[in-house]
Amino acid sequence: MSLLEDIIISDNPSIWHDFGGTSSGYAGITWQMMIWSIITGLLVFIWMAYNLIMFKHKEGDPEHKDALKAGVFPHERGDPKIEIAWTVAPLILVIWLTYISLAPLDYMWDVPDEEETDLVVEVTAVQWQWIFTLPDDYVIPEDFTSCGKFNETGVRQQNERTTYDCLEISHGGIIRFNINAEDVLHAFYIVEIGIKQDAVPGIETLAWIDTDDVKPGLYNIYCTEYCGNEHSKMLAKLYITED
Repeated sequence: MSLLEDIIISDNPSIWHDFGGTSSGYAGITWQMMIWSIITGLLVFIWMAYNLIMFKHKEGDPEHKDALKAGVFPHERGDPKIEIAWTVAPLILVIWLTYISLAPLDYMWDVPDEEETDLVVEVTAVQWQWIFTLPDDYVIPEDFTSCGKFNETGVRQQNERTTYDCLEISHGGIIRFNINAEDVLHAFYIVEIGIKQDAVPGIETLAWIDTDDVKPGLYNIYCTEYCGNEHSKMLAKLYITED
């Protein structure tokens, strides 16, 4: 059902909805892709149906003037206008879809500098676990109780800056992820938000989200690059908490 919701509800997934402020709603890329796919599909099936009906040949029917003959190339039946049309029209469509795809891709790849973010999270991938480390000067809100260790009263200890397979961040801020891998290739994927970035040993990769664009709640983090026997169990939880 989630795929159907993404098609019907124009503001989902969020990263494809806003383009960094340049477009939204029915002008969003999800709708653009769906609408043009429907139009193209209808044209193809209508043309196929027309040819099936108009050029259907039964046994005993007189031979059609356009009937193909073995060993004879139908030079006289060529139509340059049709050939140009079915070459140029798809080319224009592909150029247009490529153009509107560049905006959200540029938005996703334009990772803000650390000084421009509200929080920088160090993400470390290791067989088979996600490790999240918060900055030393980050004050963890008191209502953060979803990850980390807890004291005897059930309140999260405020000095827990490293959590395993669980991350809790505030709603309403820009979060940058510095992603590293200790052993093999992994991939950091926040499923419902649509953020995906490889975690490569020896190379730091980057990802980011603006939590203003998503609803507070629980999101899933998967590893989407096969990394060994326990790959399917390399899961983590992301809690976006509203202050």
